[in-house]
Amino acid sequence: MFNTTGQVHRDGVANEANTVALLNDLNLYSETVEKRGGTKLKEDAIAGDNKISIKRKKGINNGSFDWFNTTAHNAALGDTFVLFLSNMKELRQLPTSIRCDEEFILKMRDSFNRLCELALDSIDYDDLRDILIKEFDSHKDMDVVINDTEDCNLYRFKVAQHPVVKLLNDRAQIVLKGSGKSSRSIYFVTQEGNVIDCGLRLRITSNNGINAFLGNSKANKNSSIVMKLQQDKVKNLLDNCAAETISY
Repeated sequence: MFNTTGQVHRDGVANEANTVALLNDLNLYSETVEKRGGTKLKEDAIAGDNKISIKRKKGINNGSFDWFNTTAHNAALGDTFVLFLSNMKELRQLPTSIRCDEEFILKMRDSFNRLCELALDSIDYDDLRDILIKEFDSHKDMDVVINDTEDCNLYRFKVAQHPVVKLLNDRAQIVLKGSGKSSRSIYFVTQEGNVIDCGLRLRITSNNGINAFLGNSKANKNSSIVMKLQQDKVKNLLDNCAAETISY
């Protein structure tokens, strides 16, 4: 289950501040690195004209990180969730004893997961291509800094160095694979027929969980459908984009 308490966001903010301080201590930029934030900004920090996206890893062989987690691309989901969202508004009016019943919550969660699966299976690949171009090609000059707190290494590369940028520019075919309810791996097929795995995974889920949809959550008043682009195989990415390594 996804953490919907806000802890992930708070940890992320703390990590960004720590990494900004570290970048300044190491003098990796000619100008002072300043923290930025907010959901409308892609960058977590800036150094003069350099925009910087900060990621934290406890070992680059472990886990993943998100490129985006947003409602901004929900038009690509069509009307898949329209009825569900309408029903949630009505279900929030039910007595608490019904809304908080474990069996009822499980049924609502299963219903939501089936819709996530349907959305992934029916997404238009041209829409997905446009989303990837917007997120990668339009931010290709941004620096990505991954702070590996386990080995005390910083890894730095430009978004333009990500293999997906060239694949998109070369009009490689997009293919989604997988059978999970809420995620699919993104593969690319080149003009020569080669299948390339960049470690990208598309997720369709909610930001605050089913209980927030039902009005049961004390931490969150409501929930939204979100599209997430996740980076798996982080070490492979760093190798493939020839990331700079800085020890501290």
